[in-house]
Amino acid sequence: MAEIIVKNKLNLIKWLSSDHVILLQHVQVNQLIPTAQYRELMDMTGKDRVVIKLLDIILGKGENVCRDFLDLLKNDDVNELYPELRGWIKTVDTKETATMTGQSGTKVSNQKPYRDCEHRPIQDYQKFLKKNLSLLVQNVKNIDPIIDDLDLHDESVANMRVKPTDQDKMRKLLTCVNCESIAKDLFNALCKHERRLMNELLNSY
Repeated sequence: MAEIIVKNKLNLIKWLSSDHVILLQHVQVNQLIPTAQYRELMDMTGKDRVVIKLLDIILGKGENVCRDFLDLLKNDDVNELYPELRGWIKTVDTKETATMTGQSGTKVSNQKPYRDCEHRPIQDYQKFLKKNLSLLVQNVKNIDPIIDDLDLHDESVANMRVKPTDQDKMRKLLTCVNCESIAKDLFNALCKHERRLMNELLNSY
């Protein structure tokens, strides 16, 4: 997906620069970039510079975010503003996986099949959470609804909620994962409230 954006970057800059403000609203609503980067882009001057910076940010976030961005451009509410983009984006297959040619000349996939966390159970939820502990602590921003979805002791919940930052709350929450059933419930709650992040973690797992 990143390769598609890079190859068509000049055209994307030209097309999207005609109304970058509306584009940024859609990007923010779909949580493709954090609020701090959204504000930075909104404060920038020069339409071309804003779109260039946005594309660079998207490219820096990896294949899954690039795919999400291209899927966003397929949305009629977005591409109706950019007629030339609309014609092109309909030809882009965002379900396509990158390929490479092996020694035999046959094409083999160099990318894991895409998996959606809400529809793909895993064998060991505790192991998954432990492996991704640092990334979860740093990136989960919607922590309170996640806590609400879990069946935890009132004292544990109170101890989490008094923590000053989302990172501290998430770190405390992960210490309560002492069995597979709690791990599974937390996994499902994360998929519900932090779907994009969980899809990225699952597809690199």
